[in-house]
Amino acid sequence: MVFLPSTTSATSTVDTGLKRSHVDFSRHLSSEARARLPNPIKSIWKAAQVKAGTINMGNGDPHHTLYPISEMNFVVPSIDEHDPVQSWRSGTGEQNIIASYKDDPCALSLRTAFAYGAGAGLQHVRDALADLNDRIHSPPNHTVSLSLGNADALTKCFRLLGDRGNSFLCEEFTFSAMTNAALPLGIEWVPVRMDKGGLVPSDLERILSNWNEVTQGKRPHVLYTIPCSQNPTGSTLSLERRQQIYQIAHDWDIIILEDDPYFFLQYDLGVDQSTIRQYGYTRAMAEVLPRSFLSMDYDGRVMRLDSFSKIVAPGMRLGWVTSNNFLAEKLDMLTDSSSQHPHGMGQAFVAELLGSDGWGVDGFMKWISSLCNEYQRRRDLFMDVFRQKVAVSGFATAEVPQSGMFVWIKINLEHHARFSTSQTPTVPGGPTTNTADLMDELFRKLLDCGLVMMPASTFAIVDRTGRTTGNHIGDRLNFFRATFVGTDETIRDGLTIFGRALEEFFCF
Repeated sequence: MVFLPSTTSATSTVDTGLKRSHVDFSRHLSSEARARLPNPIKSIWKAAQVKAGTINMGNGDPHHTLYPISEMNFVVPSIDEHDPVQSWRSGTGEQNIIASYKDDPCALSLRTAFAYGAGAGLQHVRDALADLNDRIHSPPNHTVSLSLGNADALTKCFRLLGDRGNSFLCEEFTFSAMTNAALPLGIEWVPVRMDKGGLVPSDLERILSNWNEVTQGKRPHVLYTIPCSQNPTGSTLSLERRQQIYQIAHDWDIIILEDDPYFFLQYDLGVDQSTIRQYGYTRAMAEVLPRSFLSMDYDGRVMRLDSFSKIVAPGMRLGWVTSNNFLAEKLDMLTDSSSQHPHGMGQAFVAELLGSDGWGVDGFMKWISSLCNEYQRRRDLFMDVFRQKVAVSGFATAEVPQSGMFVWIKINLEHHARFSTSQTPTVPGGPTTNTADLMDELFRKLLDCGLVMMPASTFAIVDRTGRTTGNHIGDRLNFFRATFVGTDETIRDGLTIFGRALEEFFCF
Protein backbone atom coordinates (compact mmCIF):
# COMPACT_ATOMS: atom_id res chain seq x y z
CA MET A 1 0.00 0.00 0.00
CA VAL A 2 1.11 3.55 -0.64
CA PHE A 3 1.10 5.55 2.57
CA LEU A 4 1.57 9.29 2.34
CA PRO A 5 3.38 11.00 5.20
CA SER A 6 0.95 12.50 7.64
CA THR A 7 0.95 16.26 7.83
CA THR A 8 -0.72 16.11 11.24
CA SER A 9 -0.32 13.71 14.09
CA ALA A 10 -3.18 11.52 15.21
CA THR A 11 -3.99 13.92 18.03
CA SER A 12 -3.41 17.23 16.28
CA THR A 13 -6.25 19.59 15.37
CA VAL A 14 -7.35 20.88 11.98
CA ASP A 15 -9.50 23.76 10.80
CA THR A 16 -12.60 22.36 12.47
CA GLY A 17 -10.84 22.18 15.83
CA LEU A 18 -11.70 18.49 16.16
CA LYS A 19 -9.21 15.78 17.01
CA ARG A 20 -8.65 12.76 14.82
CA SER A 21 -11.07 10.05 15.84
CA HIS A 22 -10.85 6.29 15.49
CA VAL A 23 -13.75 5.30 13.28
CA ASP A 24 -15.01 1.75 12.85
CA PHE A 25 -15.16 1.75 9.07
CA SER A 26 -16.27 -1.88 8.93
CA ARG A 27 -19.84 -0.75 9.67
CA HIS A 28 -19.90 1.06 6.32
CA LEU A 29 -19.20 -2.08 4.30
CA SER A 30 -21.92 -3.75 2.25
CA SER A 31 -22.86 -7.38 2.81
CA GLU A 32 -21.06 -8.18 -0.44
CA ALA A 33 -17.86 -6.54 0.80
CA ARG A 34 -18.08 -8.31 4.17
CA ALA A 35 -18.51 -11.67 2.48
CA ARG A 36 -15.79 -11.20 -0.12
CA LEU A 37 -12.58 -13.15 0.39
CA PRO A 38 -9.20 -12.08 -0.98
CA ASN A 39 -8.34 -13.49 -4.38
CA PRO A 40 -5.99 -16.30 -3.26
CA ILE A 41 -3.89 -16.19 -6.42
CA LYS A 42 -3.41 -12.42 -6.01
CA SER A 43 -2.48 -12.94 -2.36
CA ILE A 44 0.30 -15.32 -3.35
CA TRP A 45 1.35 -12.95 -6.15
CA LYS A 46 1.70 -10.12 -3.63
CA ALA A 47 3.72 -12.32 -1.30
CA ALA A 48 6.06 -13.17 -4.17
CA GLN A 49 6.87 -9.48 -4.67
CA VAL A 50 8.29 -9.07 -1.18
CA LYS A 51 11.63 -10.81 -1.70
CA ALA A 52 13.71 -9.79 -4.71
CA GLY A 53 14.82 -12.68 -6.90
CA THR A 54 12.00 -15.00 -5.88
CA ILE A 55 11.39 -17.62 -8.57
CA ASN A 56 7.69 -17.53 -9.36
CA MET A 57 6.37 -20.75 -10.85
CA GLY A 58 2.85 -20.14 -9.58
CA ASN A 59 1.33 -17.65 -12.01
CA GLY A 60 0.19 -18.27 -15.58
CA ASP A 61 1.93 -15.20 -17.01
CA PRO A 62 3.26 -15.36 -20.57
CA HIS A 63 7.01 -14.80 -20.36
CA HIS A 64 8.13 -11.30 -21.30
CA THR A 65 10.34 -12.67 -24.09
CA LEU A 66 7.12 -13.64 -25.86
CA TYR A 67 5.50 -10.19 -25.67
CA PRO A 68 5.11 -9.01 -29.29
CA ILE A 69 6.21 -5.50 -28.30
CA SER A 70 9.52 -4.16 -27.09
CA GLU A 71 9.10 -0.37 -27.15
CA MET A 72 6.36 2.26 -26.97
CA ASN A 73 6.97 5.87 -27.92
CA PHE A 74 4.67 8.68 -26.82
CA VAL A 75 4.90 12.01 -28.66
CA VAL A 76 3.88 14.72 -26.21
CA PRO A 77 4.07 18.53 -26.09
CA SER A 78 7.28 20.06 -24.85
CA ILE A 79 6.69 21.55 -21.45
CA ASP A 80 9.57 23.97 -22.06
CA GLU A 81 7.22 26.14 -24.12
CA HIS A 82 5.95 29.27 -22.38
CA ASP A 83 2.33 28.28 -23.08
CA PRO A 84 2.43 24.57 -23.92
CA VAL A 85 -1.28 24.20 -24.68
CA GLN A 86 -1.33 27.02 -27.26
CA SER A 87 1.93 25.84 -28.83
CA TRP A 88 0.55 22.30 -29.07
CA ARG A 89 -2.77 23.48 -30.58
CA SER A 90 -1.10 25.66 -33.18
CA GLY A 91 1.58 23.12 -34.06
CA THR A 92 4.32 25.68 -33.51
CA GLY A 93 5.85 24.17 -30.39
CA GLU A 94 8.49 21.54 -29.88
CA GLN A 95 7.58 17.92 -29.28
CA ASN A 96 9.08 15.46 -26.85
CA ILE A 97 9.27 11.72 -27.26
CA ILE A 98 9.07 9.71 -24.08
CA ALA A 99 9.52 5.98 -24.33
CA SER A 100 8.75 2.79 -22.47
CA TYR A 101 10.97 -0.21 -23.11
CA LYS A 102 10.80 -3.88 -22.34
CA ASP A 103 14.53 -4.47 -22.11
CA ASP A 104 16.13 -1.01 -21.77
CA PRO A 105 16.04 1.30 -18.73
CA CYS A 106 12.95 3.50 -18.31
CA ALA A 107 10.62 4.65 -15.56
CA LEU A 108 8.36 1.59 -15.81
CA SER A 109 9.55 -1.44 -17.74
CA LEU A 110 7.06 -2.96 -20.16
CA ARG A 111 8.00 -6.28 -18.60
CA THR A 112 6.25 -5.04 -15.47
CA ALA A 113 3.53 -2.94 -17.10
CA PHE A 114 2.29 -5.74 -19.37
CA ALA A 115 2.39 -8.52 -16.79
CA TYR A 116 -0.42 -9.42 -14.42
CA GLY A 117 -0.51 -7.17 -11.38
CA ALA A 118 -2.48 -6.34 -8.27
CA GLY A 119 -5.84 -4.56 -8.38
CA ALA A 120 -4.40 -1.43 -6.80
CA GLY A 121 -2.11 -0.88 -9.78
CA LEU A 122 1.65 -0.87 -10.12
CA GLN A 123 3.67 0.50 -7.24
CA HIS A 124 5.68 2.93 -9.35
CA VAL A 125 2.57 4.62 -10.74
CA ARG A 126 0.85 4.70 -7.36
CA ASP A 127 3.95 6.27 -5.83
CA ALA A 128 3.96 8.98 -8.52
CA LEU A 129 0.29 9.80 -7.92
CA ALA A 130 0.77 9.65 -4.16
CA ASP A 131 3.51 12.24 -4.59
CA LEU A 132 1.16 14.43 -6.65
CA ASN A 133 -1.55 14.02 -3.98
CA ASP A 134 0.87 14.94 -1.23
CA ARG A 135 1.96 18.12 -2.96
CA ILE A 136 -1.60 19.25 -3.73
CA HIS A 137 -3.72 17.93 -0.84
CA SER A 138 -1.27 16.81 1.88
CA PRO A 139 -3.69 14.15 3.11
CA PRO A 140 -2.85 12.41 6.38
CA ASN A 141 -2.28 8.63 6.11
CA HIS A 142 -4.08 7.85 2.88
CA THR A 143 -3.60 5.12 0.31
CA VAL A 144 -3.66 5.41 -3.50
CA SER A 145 -5.25 2.77 -5.73
CA LEU A 146 -5.63 2.99 -9.50
CA SER A 147 -8.93 2.71 -11.34
CA LEU A 148 -10.23 2.53 -14.88
CA GLY A 149 -11.42 6.12 -14.53
CA ASN A 150 -13.94 7.57 -12.10
CA ALA A 151 -16.92 5.63 -13.44
CA ASP A 152 -15.20 2.34 -12.68
CA ALA A 153 -14.15 3.59 -9.27
CA LEU A 154 -17.60 4.91 -8.33
CA THR A 155 -19.50 1.78 -9.29
CA LYS A 156 -17.07 -0.23 -7.18
CA CYS A 157 -17.52 2.19 -4.26
CA PHE A 158 -21.28 1.75 -4.50
CA ARG A 159 -20.83 -2.02 -4.30
CA LEU A 160 -18.35 -1.64 -1.47
CA LEU A 161 -20.57 0.54 0.70
CA GLY A 162 -24.17 -0.12 -0.29
CA ASP A 163 -26.68 -2.87 0.45
CA ARG A 164 -30.17 -3.28 -0.98
CA GLY A 165 -32.49 -0.88 0.83
CA ASN A 166 -29.70 1.53 1.82
CA SER A 167 -30.10 5.24 1.15
CA PHE A 168 -27.22 7.38 -0.12
CA LEU A 169 -27.12 11.19 -0.21
CA CYS A 170 -26.30 13.28 -3.26
CA GLU A 171 -26.97 16.66 -4.86
CA GLU A 172 -30.54 17.00 -6.15
CA PHE A 173 -29.19 17.44 -9.68
CA THR A 174 -26.21 15.22 -10.42
CA PHE A 175 -24.49 13.01 -12.98
CA SER A 176 -27.26 10.49 -13.57
CA ALA A 177 -25.05 7.99 -15.40
CA MET A 178 -23.40 7.34 -12.05
CA THR A 179 -26.39 7.50 -9.73
CA ASN A 180 -28.30 5.18 -12.07
CA ALA A 181 -25.53 2.61 -11.62
CA ALA A 182 -26.47 2.31 -7.93
CA LEU A 183 -30.18 1.69 -8.52
CA PRO A 184 -29.89 -1.97 -9.60
CA LEU A 185 -27.97 -2.57 -6.36
CA GLY A 186 -31.10 -1.53 -4.48
CA ILE A 187 -29.61 1.76 -3.28
CA GLU A 188 -32.07 4.65 -2.94
CA TRP A 189 -30.93 8.22 -3.54
CA VAL A 190 -31.83 11.04 -1.17
CA PRO A 191 -31.46 14.45 -2.86
CA VAL A 192 -29.94 17.38 -0.96
CA ARG A 193 -31.06 20.86 -2.00
CA MET A 194 -28.73 23.05 -4.02
CA ASP A 195 -28.40 26.75 -4.71
CA LYS A 196 -25.96 28.60 -6.95
CA GLY A 197 -23.19 27.79 -4.44
CA GLY A 198 -23.81 24.05 -4.69
CA LEU A 199 -24.98 21.62 -2.03
CA VAL A 200 -26.65 23.41 0.92
CA PRO A 201 -25.14 22.16 4.23
CA SER A 202 -28.21 23.11 6.30
CA ASP A 203 -30.40 20.86 4.12
CA LEU A 204 -27.92 18.00 4.57
CA GLU A 205 -28.14 18.50 8.34
CA ARG A 206 -31.94 18.71 8.17
CA ILE A 207 -32.23 15.40 6.32
CA LEU A 208 -30.00 13.55 8.77
CA SER A 209 -31.56 15.12 11.87
CA ASN A 210 -35.12 14.35 10.78
CA TRP A 211 -34.43 10.84 9.50
CA ASN A 212 -36.80 8.25 10.95
CA GLU A 213 -35.27 4.76 10.72
CA VAL A 214 -38.60 3.15 11.59
CA THR A 215 -40.35 4.54 8.51
CA GLN A 216 -37.39 5.35 6.22
CA GLY A 217 -34.96 2.55 6.93
CA LYS A 218 -31.30 2.86 7.82
CA ARG A 219 -30.02 6.44 8.02
CA PRO A 220 -27.79 7.34 5.05
CA HIS A 221 -24.10 6.74 5.70
CA VAL A 222 -22.67 7.81 2.30
CA LEU A 223 -22.63 11.21 0.56
CA TYR A 224 -21.80 11.26 -3.14
CA THR A 225 -20.74 14.76 -4.20
CA ILE A 226 -19.02 16.53 -7.10
CA PRO A 227 -17.52 19.55 -5.30
CA CYS A 228 -15.82 21.34 -8.22
CA SER A 229 -17.82 22.26 -11.33
CA GLN A 230 -20.65 20.12 -10.07
CA ASN A 231 -22.10 18.16 -12.96
CA PRO A 232 -24.49 19.48 -14.27
CA THR A 233 -24.79 22.83 -12.45
CA GLY A 234 -21.16 23.94 -12.73
CA SER A 235 -21.17 25.17 -9.11
CA THR A 236 -18.06 24.91 -6.92
CA LEU A 237 -18.34 24.56 -3.17
CA SER A 238 -16.72 27.30 -1.11
CA LEU A 239 -14.21 26.44 1.60
CA GLU A 240 -16.77 27.39 4.24
CA ARG A 241 -19.34 24.97 2.83
CA ARG A 242 -16.77 22.18 2.53
CA GLN A 243 -15.83 22.62 6.17
CA GLN A 244 -19.49 22.60 7.20
CA ILE A 245 -20.21 19.49 5.14
CA TYR A 246 -17.18 17.67 6.53
CA GLN A 247 -18.24 18.60 10.07
CA ILE A 248 -21.71 17.17 9.41
CA ALA A 249 -20.15 14.03 7.95
CA HIS A 250 -18.01 13.69 11.08
CA ASP A 251 -20.98 14.19 13.40
CA TRP A 252 -23.17 11.63 11.60
CA ASP A 253 -20.39 9.20 10.58
CA ILE A 254 -20.83 9.71 6.84
CA ILE A 255 -18.43 8.46 4.17
CA ILE A 256 -17.82 11.18 1.54
CA LEU A 257 -17.35 10.01 -2.04
CA GLU A 258 -15.52 13.03 -3.44
CA ASP A 259 -15.86 12.68 -7.22
CA ASP A 260 -13.60 15.44 -8.53
CA PRO A 261 -12.70 15.04 -12.23
CA TYR A 262 -12.81 18.82 -12.77
CA PHE A 263 -10.65 19.74 -9.77
CA PHE A 264 -7.65 20.85 -11.83
CA LEU A 265 -9.74 22.97 -14.24
CA GLN A 266 -10.06 26.15 -12.16
CA TYR A 267 -10.35 29.69 -13.49
CA ASP A 268 -9.50 33.23 -12.35
CA LEU A 269 -6.93 31.69 -10.03
CA GLY A 270 -4.44 34.53 -9.82
CA VAL A 271 -1.41 32.23 -9.74
CA ASP A 272 1.58 33.97 -8.16
CA GLN A 273 4.28 34.26 -10.83
CA SER A 274 7.00 34.82 -8.24
CA THR A 275 6.06 31.52 -6.59
CA ILE A 276 6.38 29.81 -9.97
CA ARG A 277 9.83 31.27 -10.48
CA GLN A 278 11.01 30.41 -6.98
CA TYR A 279 9.30 27.09 -6.25
CA GLY A 280 7.71 25.86 -9.48
CA TYR A 281 4.20 25.35 -10.83
CA THR A 282 3.16 22.62 -8.40
CA ARG A 283 3.50 24.79 -5.33
CA ALA A 284 2.05 27.84 -7.07
CA MET A 285 -1.02 25.90 -8.22
CA ALA A 286 -1.45 24.14 -4.87
CA GLU A 287 -1.69 27.55 -3.19
CA VAL A 288 -4.73 28.60 -5.26
CA LEU A 289 -6.58 25.36 -6.03
CA PRO A 290 -9.62 24.70 -3.80
CA ARG A 291 -9.22 22.86 -0.51
CA SER A 292 -10.45 19.33 -1.15
CA PHE A 293 -12.41 17.23 1.31
CA LEU A 294 -9.39 14.92 1.23
CA SER A 295 -7.12 17.70 2.49
CA MET A 296 -9.25 18.12 5.63
CA ASP A 297 -9.89 14.40 6.17
CA TYR A 298 -8.42 13.95 9.63
CA ASP A 299 -10.42 10.82 10.48
CA GLY A 300 -10.32 8.96 7.15
CA ARG A 301 -13.92 9.23 5.93
CA VAL A 302 -13.18 10.56 2.44
CA MET A 303 -12.81 8.39 -0.65
CA ARG A 304 -11.51 10.80 -3.28
CA LEU A 305 -11.74 9.98 -6.99
CA ASP A 306 -9.46 11.66 -9.53
CA SER A 307 -9.21 11.07 -13.25
CA PHE A 308 -7.04 11.90 -16.24
CA SER A 309 -10.16 12.08 -18.43
CA LYS A 310 -10.55 15.88 -18.37
CA ILE A 311 -6.89 16.85 -18.24
CA VAL A 312 -5.26 14.32 -20.62
CA ALA A 313 -7.83 12.25 -22.53
CA PRO A 314 -11.11 10.45 -21.68
CA GLY A 315 -10.10 7.32 -23.58
CA MET A 316 -7.17 6.73 -21.25
CA ARG A 317 -9.66 5.22 -18.77
CA LEU A 318 -7.25 5.71 -15.92
CA GLY A 319 -7.79 7.39 -12.59
CA TRP A 320 -6.91 7.02 -8.94
CA VAL A 321 -8.79 6.59 -5.67
CA THR A 322 -7.39 7.95 -2.42
CA SER A 323 -8.81 6.59 0.82
CA ASN A 324 -7.91 5.22 4.22
CA ASN A 325 -6.00 1.95 4.33
CA PHE A 326 -8.98 -0.15 5.46
CA LEU A 327 -11.30 0.93 2.64
CA ALA A 328 -8.45 0.82 0.10
CA GLU A 329 -7.77 -2.81 0.98
CA LYS A 330 -11.45 -3.70 0.55
CA LEU A 331 -11.60 -1.83 -2.76
CA ASP A 332 -8.50 -3.66 -4.00
CA MET A 333 -10.05 -7.00 -3.05
CA LEU A 334 -13.09 -6.16 -5.16
CA THR A 335 -10.87 -5.18 -8.09
CA ASP A 336 -8.75 -8.33 -7.78
CA SER A 337 -11.90 -10.41 -8.25
CA SER A 338 -13.55 -8.29 -10.97
CA SER A 339 -11.84 -6.00 -13.50
CA GLN A 340 -8.38 -6.72 -12.04
CA HIS A 341 -5.55 -4.23 -12.44
CA PRO A 342 -5.73 -1.20 -14.78
CA HIS A 343 -4.26 -1.56 -18.26
CA GLY A 344 -0.48 -1.60 -18.61
CA MET A 345 -0.27 0.88 -21.51
CA GLY A 346 -1.96 3.61 -19.51
CA GLN A 347 0.20 2.92 -16.47
CA ALA A 348 3.35 2.96 -18.59
CA PHE A 349 2.37 6.31 -20.12
CA VAL A 350 1.65 7.91 -16.73
CA ALA A 351 4.89 6.56 -15.29
CA GLU A 352 6.93 8.02 -18.14
CA LEU A 353 4.98 11.31 -18.27
CA LEU A 354 5.47 11.99 -14.56
CA GLY A 355 9.00 10.57 -14.54
CA SER A 356 12.34 12.32 -14.84
CA ASP A 357 12.52 11.81 -18.62
CA GLY A 358 8.98 13.12 -19.13
CA TRP A 359 7.22 16.18 -17.81
CA GLY A 360 7.70 15.35 -14.17
CA VAL A 361 5.12 16.48 -11.62
CA ASP A 362 6.01 20.16 -12.04
CA GLY A 363 5.80 19.94 -15.83
CA PHE A 364 2.45 18.22 -15.49
CA MET A 365 1.21 21.09 -13.34
CA LYS A 366 2.54 23.59 -15.90
CA TRP A 367 0.41 21.81 -18.50
CA ILE A 368 -2.56 22.04 -16.13
CA SER A 369 -1.97 25.78 -15.66
CA SER A 370 -1.81 26.31 -19.42
CA LEU A 371 -4.92 24.15 -19.90
CA CYS A 372 -6.80 26.29 -17.37
CA ASN A 373 -5.89 29.41 -19.33
CA GLU A 374 -7.27 27.94 -22.56
CA TYR A 375 -10.50 26.70 -20.99
CA GLN A 376 -10.93 30.03 -19.21
CA ARG A 377 -10.63 31.76 -22.59
CA ARG A 378 -13.38 29.51 -23.97
CA ARG A 379 -15.55 30.09 -20.91
CA ASP A 380 -15.17 33.85 -21.29
CA LEU A 381 -16.01 33.64 -24.99
CA PHE A 382 -19.11 31.57 -24.16
CA MET A 383 -20.30 34.09 -21.59
CA ASP A 384 -19.63 37.05 -23.91
CA VAL A 385 -21.62 35.48 -26.76
CA PHE A 386 -24.32 34.39 -24.30
CA ARG A 387 -24.77 37.98 -23.13
CA GLN A 388 -24.98 39.23 -26.73
CA LYS A 389 -27.16 36.51 -28.27
CA VAL A 390 -29.21 35.10 -25.38
CA ALA A 391 -29.33 37.10 -22.16
CA VAL A 392 -30.31 40.32 -23.92
CA SER A 393 -33.84 38.95 -24.41
CA GLY A 394 -34.30 38.29 -20.68
CA PHE A 395 -35.54 34.77 -21.45
CA ALA A 396 -32.45 33.04 -20.01
CA THR A 397 -29.70 33.78 -17.49
CA ALA A 398 -26.53 31.99 -16.38
CA GLU A 399 -23.91 32.19 -13.65
CA VAL A 400 -20.25 32.34 -14.66
CA PRO A 401 -18.70 28.99 -13.60
CA GLN A 402 -15.51 29.04 -11.54
CA SER A 403 -14.27 25.74 -12.88
CA GLY A 404 -14.93 22.76 -15.11
CA MET A 405 -16.67 22.57 -18.46
CA PHE A 406 -20.34 23.48 -18.00
CA VAL A 407 -22.67 26.46 -17.81
CA TRP A 408 -26.03 25.96 -16.05
CA ILE A 409 -28.53 28.05 -18.00
CA LYS A 410 -31.77 29.08 -16.33
CA ILE A 411 -34.81 29.46 -18.58
CA ASN A 412 -37.07 32.18 -17.18
CA LEU A 413 -40.33 30.37 -17.85
CA GLU A 414 -42.33 32.82 -15.74
CA HIS A 415 -42.20 35.11 -18.80
CA HIS A 416 -43.81 32.50 -21.06
CA ALA A 417 -47.47 33.09 -21.94
CA ARG A 418 -48.36 29.44 -21.33
CA PHE A 419 -46.57 29.08 -17.99
CA SER A 420 -49.01 27.79 -15.36
CA THR A 421 -48.73 27.64 -11.56
CA SER A 422 -52.13 26.11 -10.87
CA GLN A 423 -51.42 22.38 -11.12
CA THR A 424 -52.41 20.15 -8.21
CA PRO A 425 -49.62 17.73 -7.20
CA THR A 426 -50.54 14.09 -7.77
CA VAL A 427 -47.96 13.00 -5.17
CA PRO A 428 -46.50 14.82 -2.14
CA GLY A 429 -43.72 17.11 -3.29
CA GLY A 430 -44.86 16.78 -6.88
CA PRO A 431 -44.87 19.64 -9.41
CA THR A 432 -47.36 22.50 -9.14
CA THR A 433 -46.35 24.05 -12.48
CA ASN A 434 -46.09 22.92 -16.09
CA THR A 435 -42.32 23.50 -16.10
CA ALA A 436 -41.49 19.96 -17.24
CA ASP A 437 -43.84 20.13 -20.23
CA LEU A 438 -42.56 23.51 -21.40
CA MET A 439 -38.92 22.43 -21.02
CA ASP A 440 -39.59 19.28 -23.01
CA GLU A 441 -41.16 21.40 -25.74
CA LEU A 442 -38.17 23.75 -25.76
CA PHE A 443 -35.71 20.84 -25.89
CA ARG A 444 -37.46 19.44 -28.94
CA LYS A 445 -37.49 22.86 -30.60
CA LEU A 446 -33.74 23.19 -30.08
CA LEU A 447 -33.27 19.73 -31.53
CA ASP A 448 -35.28 20.71 -34.62
CA CYS A 449 -33.03 23.78 -34.95
CA GLY A 450 -29.92 21.60 -34.91
CA LEU A 451 -28.78 22.20 -31.32
CA VAL A 452 -28.43 19.82 -28.39
CA MET A 453 -28.26 20.98 -24.78
CA MET A 454 -28.84 18.66 -21.85
CA PRO A 455 -32.12 19.38 -20.00
CA ALA A 456 -32.20 19.48 -16.19
CA SER A 457 -34.65 16.58 -16.14
CA THR A 458 -31.77 14.36 -17.29
CA PHE A 459 -29.97 15.02 -14.02
CA ALA A 460 -32.84 15.22 -11.52
CA ILE A 461 -32.55 12.51 -8.88
CA VAL A 462 -35.19 9.84 -9.24
CA ASP A 463 -36.16 6.82 -7.19
CA ARG A 464 -36.21 3.25 -8.50
CA THR A 465 -39.63 3.74 -10.05
CA GLY A 466 -38.22 6.50 -12.27
CA ARG A 467 -40.18 9.29 -10.59
CA THR A 468 -38.50 12.50 -9.46
CA THR A 469 -38.26 12.64 -5.70
CA GLY A 470 -39.56 15.34 -3.35
CA ASN A 471 -38.77 18.98 -2.66
CA HIS A 472 -40.87 20.07 -5.68
CA ILE A 473 -37.90 19.39 -7.92
CA GLY A 474 -40.32 19.07 -10.84
CA ASP A 475 -40.90 22.82 -10.58
CA ARG A 476 -37.17 23.50 -10.81
CA LEU A 477 -36.34 21.74 -14.05
CA ASN A 478 -36.06 25.01 -15.99
CA PHE A 479 -32.36 24.64 -16.76
CA PHE A 480 -30.09 23.41 -19.53
CA ARG A 481 -26.50 22.26 -19.19
CA ALA A 482 -24.24 23.54 -21.95
CA THR A 483 -20.52 22.98 -22.42
CA PHE A 484 -18.01 25.64 -23.40
CA VAL A 485 -15.11 23.31 -24.26
CA GLY A 486 -15.89 23.08 -27.97
CA THR A 487 -14.37 25.23 -30.70
CA ASP A 488 -14.97 28.96 -30.90
CA GLU A 489 -17.16 28.33 -33.95
CA THR A 490 -19.26 25.81 -32.04
CA ILE A 491 -19.79 28.29 -29.21
CA ARG A 492 -20.77 31.17 -31.49
CA ASP A 493 -23.01 29.13 -33.80
CA GLY A 494 -24.63 27.17 -30.99
CA LEU A 495 -25.53 30.20 -28.89
CA THR A 496 -26.80 32.07 -31.93
CA ILE A 497 -29.20 29.20 -32.63
CA PHE A 498 -30.12 29.06 -28.94
CA GLY A 499 -30.94 32.77 -28.75
CA ARG A 500 -33.07 32.69 -31.89
CA ALA A 501 -34.93 29.53 -30.83
CA LEU A 502 -35.62 31.02 -27.38
CA GLU A 503 -37.21 34.13 -28.89
CA GLU A 504 -39.41 32.01 -31.13
CA PHE A 505 -40.38 29.78 -28.21
CA PHE A 506 -41.39 32.68 -25.99
CA CYS A 507 -42.99 34.89 -28.61
CA PHE A 508 -45.02 32.46 -30.71
